[in-house]
Amino acid sequence: MRVTNRMVAGNSLRNLQTSTHRMDSLIMQLTSGQKIQRASEDPVVAVRALKLRNTVSQLEQYKGKNIKDAESWMELTENSITSISNYIEYMSGYCTQGSTDSFNQENRHAVAETIRAYKDMIYAEGNSTFAGRYIFSGYKTDSSLAFSNKEAPKYSYKIQEELDKSDIDIKKVTVNAVEPGDIDGYLNGSLTYGTEMYPKQVEVYRLRLSYDDLAEGTTPSITYLDADGNEQTVTVNRTMVSTQSEDYYKDLGAGEVRYIPETGEIIFGQDIYSQMQNSDKITVNYEKENFKTNDLKPEHYFNCVRTDKATGEEVTFDTFKGDQEIEYEVNFNQKIRVNTLGRDLISHDMGRAIEELADKVEEVADAEERLAELKAMLDNPKYSNDPKAIEQLNYMITDAENEVSMKNKEMQELFNQHIGIFQDFQTDVTSLQSDSGARTAKLDMIAARVADQYTNFTDLMSANEEVDYEDKTIEFASNAMVYNAALQVTGNVLQKTLLDFI
Repeated sequence: MRVTNRMVAGNSLRNLQTSTHRMDSLIMQLTSGQKIQRASEDPVVAVRALKLRNTVSQLEQYKGKNIKDAESWMELTENSITSISNYIEYMSGYCTQGSTDSFNQENRHAVAETIRAYKDMIYAEGNSTFAGRYIFSGYKTDSSLAFSNKEAPKYSYKIQEELDKSDIDIKKVTVNAVEPGDIDGYLNGSLTYGTEMYPKQVEVYRLRLSYDDLAEGTTPSITYLDADGNEQTVTVNRTMVSTQSEDYYKDLGAGEVRYIPETGEIIFGQDIYSQMQNSDKITVNYEKENFKTNDLKPEHYFNCVRTDKATGEEVTFDTFKGDQEIEYEVNFNQKIRVNTLGRDLISHDMGRAIEELADKVEEVADAEERLAELKAMLDNPKYSNDPKAIEQLNYMITDAENEVSMKNKEMQELFNQHIGIFQDFQTDVTSLQSDSGARTAKLDMIAARVADQYTNFTDLMSANEEVDYEDKTIEFASNAMVYNAALQVTGNVLQKTLLDFI
């Protein structure tokens, strides 16, 4: 085969162009750090790069956003649950003290205020927020668990509260309190001091509603299912306002059912109790307005209808529709629940139990103060020189001492009873605390796994797209030597002319 100069020149230029293209590719790789500049250069690398980049992007979202948000939400939840657990533990300590009446007489009112403060602190924990969202309100993250001072006066509610036979208990109350201010009436004959006035203890059955001080002019309506499953109705008689709260419990007649506004109690006797004692469903419907700051919002606990007092707009809440679990996606096809429902953590029973203890402490304190006032009257010149007055005061002091003794015993029994009640509260809270802790531990494991995945896929993405500078530098040096040699050879070939062969 005849090889011409033109053929040699053409082959030399083509090979030189190939070396130039290889050098250009190596220069682009070394300067950009990427194996390819266009998908057409290596479709396999390009397709793999798209998949790896998408995976790394998702892992970045899980690692840098979702997991961190979930951790913050759950950490805040655990802190609130721990605080509530501590408050309940403090209340258990007060119950132990109260069961032996180790309080000082001088500070009973202060003890009552401190006890009530725990209720406010527990309820306030229900308004904890994360990034502007209320963490204990289920799906209603824009609504606090308890009323703020601005919201409390705005709404009225029609509430349906579901109870059962276990919610009926017995309350012991000392009635016929001895009033020092009545002494003058006894002395001038306008009042008669008789046996019916002596302090005595009465027992009543009661249902305690979640709210007191219902809407003015309204009474709760009660229905229950009897043994045959038939719905029965109980008529409630709202009692008159009295200066003595003990009067509400006096002379409870057969078939009579009273609602006590100050305490939110519905009280009745043995005859009504015998009708409802086996009922597993007792429904109480009532209207409530004039909420106070830190009162729990009904929509988180009951099926209810809320009315805006200013506009008349009504909103119906079906509280128990769905579990209201808020989940974060924290890994591929892996979600974790971050929220704890406030209604499972903070109950009305918790607040009512605290209020009842505080009320009982104040009852004892008031009785002791009245007794001290009566004793001080013995030295009052107005009565000290009057034998009849001294005799009457001694009668009243004896009865007042009996009243203090009875109320003190009631207080101790109530505190003793509430030791178990707060232990049950503590058990429930501890259970939620354990559940939250377990989910946090699971999230920690997922976070560690996501971090490993992120590292692995980042390395894979780097290995797929980025050049190995050491290898490419050696390859570049080698190709540069070949390219320079090709230039030299091609220059020697192409510089000859026809005159060189004549």
